[in-house]
Amino acid sequence: MRFVSPALKHIVFPALSWSGYLRYTAGAGPAVVTYHGVFPARYEVRNPALDGNLVHTDSLRRQLQLLKKRYRVISPEDFLRWSEEELSLPPHSILLTCDDALRNTLTEMVPILQELGLSCLFFATGASAEETPSMLWYEELYLMLLDASESITVSIPEAGVSIGPIAPNRKHSCWWNLVERLSQFDRELRRRFLDQVRDQLGLSEDWGTRLVENSTVACRFLTLDREGLRQLVAAGMTIGAHSLSHPILARAPEGLAWREISESRSVLEKALGLTVWAFGYPFGNAATVTGRDLRLAEEAGFRCAFMNIGGGFGAKINRFAVPRVHVTADMSLFEFEAHISGFYRSMRKRLLGGDELEAVVGA
Repeated sequence: MRFVSPALKHIVFPALSWSGYLRYTAGAGPAVVTYHGVFPARYEVRNPALDGNLVHTDSLRRQLQLLKKRYRVISPEDFLRWSEEELSLPPHSILLTCDDALRNTLTEMVPILQELGLSCLFFATGASAEETPSMLWYEELYLMLLDASESITVSIPEAGVSIGPIAPNRKHSCWWNLVERLSQFDRELRRRFLDQVRDQLGLSEDWGTRLVENSTVACRFLTLDREGLRQLVAAGMTIGAHSLSHPILARAPEGLAWREISESRSVLEKALGLTVWAFGYPFGNAATVTGRDLRLAEEAGFRCAFMNIGGGFGAKINRFAVPRVHVTADMSLFEFEAHISGFYRSMRKRLLGGDELEAVVGA
């Protein structure tokens, strides 16, 4: 849950940033930042809930310039050495990460990283080890629901799904219900269920193909393929695993969760010929990750694993539940620094009590 009033966004955070308060009161580090992609040029945001995790290129550049000016951006390898107590880091050290390995990370994000001389840890699903790009299944599902007629009815008895009719303003909740249900199944069976959903929504069999015929749309929604990952590595970036197919791990049976975690490492290592030491939990919040999943990540041979919540300086770092600041499209530059510094997390804890990661780490 995020809460940012207009007064905080436009008055308090800018004042604290301009005064230097945020940087000089930041707690111990390092801090970790995560992105989920960058809007391609000329892409028109279709739905805030669907597109809200990406950022615009100008926002990314300003954020990275701020980090380079006021903080110290470290390499993924230095973070690993620090996490294993083999290296001391300077104050205000920050690690950059990015989830999903969408095509736009290579076309839009990497040039800015190289321009500023920065490196980043990119988390890719097992699908990116293949020779052809694909779409993240839960984004494909969202797009199906957006393109469906006004009355939505979905029935998949084999998956225990019976939904509808759904009004247009209930599409988001319908989507998340389906994501939770379908996360219980492996990639192949889930693919069959998605085809059933597509047919029941009245979409053509080639709907997905036609969707990405537009190069801008393809850059927004398609993931990188094997060659794309190799280009990331050649650009000086590091690759981590993001599960085989990005389900909600907390909804998956243990055997399936184990395969999603452990096999994502092996397929990426085989495709790249490199050691994959980091894991990024899909969705990465307290509702989608359990203590079981932390244990499985460690047993799978990863050396650290990353959440999407609780980040900023001063956060307690568990090596298999590393907190991160999740950057979103609507986050202003000063709000971004308030998260980085740990000020936002501390304020939230004072007002709401508790810690977002406690439910996972303590499970």
